[in-house]
Amino acid sequence: PLFFVVFLQGSQFLYSTYGFTLLSAVVERVSGQKFTDYMLKMFRDLDMLSTVLDDNEAMIYNRARCYVYNKKGRLANAPYVDNSYKWAGGGFLSSVGDLLKFGNALLYSYQAGQLKTTNGKLLPGYLKPDTVAMMWTPVPKTEVSWDRDGKYAMAWAVVEKKQQYGCCRQQRHYASHTGGAVGASSVLLILPEELGSEATDAGLVAPPRGVIVSIICNMQSVSLNSTALKIAREFDKEKRAQ
Repeated sequence: PLFFVVFLQGSQFLYSTYGFTLLSAVVERVSGQKFTDYMLKMFRDLDMLSTVLDDNEAMIYNRARCYVYNKKGRLANAPYVDNSYKWAGGGFLSSVGDLLKFGNALLYSYQAGQLKTTNGKLLPGYLKPDTVAMMWTPVPKTEVSWDRDGKYAMAWAVVEKKQQYGCCRQQRHYASHTGGAVGASSVLLILPEELGSEATDAGLVAPPRGVIVSIICNMQSVSLNSTALKIAREFDKEKRAQ
C-alpha cells in the first residue's frame, strides 16, 4: 500500500473517512471480532434497534430514498453506491431516535463522573466518564470547517466554554459531528447542561442533563451544524427560563 503525508504531524488537520476504516481494523484486532458484528452488538446494548448496515440488497423497513441535485440544478435520485468498503466511515443507516439514544448514552457517561453523591443509586454509564472527557478534548490546530469555534477531538468536533467580555458573546461547551454521504446529510449535537457544584455535591440531579439535537436529511451536501446549534440554544434558553 502507498501512504502519503499531507502535512507534518501537529501542524494542520485534515478529516479522512479512510482514517475510520483504519480504526475499524484496530477494533477487529483488539476485539477478535468482525467489525460489523462488534458494532451491531454495541448498537443493541444502546437500544439502537433501527441502526443497521447500509446493505443495498437487504430489505430494510422504512429505508428512505436519497436525492442529489444534478448538473442542471434539478432534483434527482441519488446514484447507486456500495458502502461496504467503508462501514466505519459511513456504512450504517440510522434514525433520529437512535441517534438521540446514542447522544443520551454519551452525555450520561460524561456527567455521571461529575456527581459526587449518588448513594449507589446511579447506574454506571456505557463508557467511563474519563473516556468521554478524553474523546471531547480538542486538539490544537484542528479547526473544523463546519464551525469556526470548533476543534477536532477523538471523532468529535468540540467547542470549549469561553467568554472574554461581560454582556458579550458567550461560547457554550458542546460536541457535534456532521455526516455526509451520497444523497444524505446528518448531524448529532450534544450541548451539556452546566451543572452547579451545589447540585453535583448533593446529588440533586441525575444525568443526562442538557440538549441533544439530531437531524437526518435525505439530501446531499446540506450544512446542518449551525441549524442544530440554533435549535439547541433555543431549548437551552427555555430550560434556563423555567
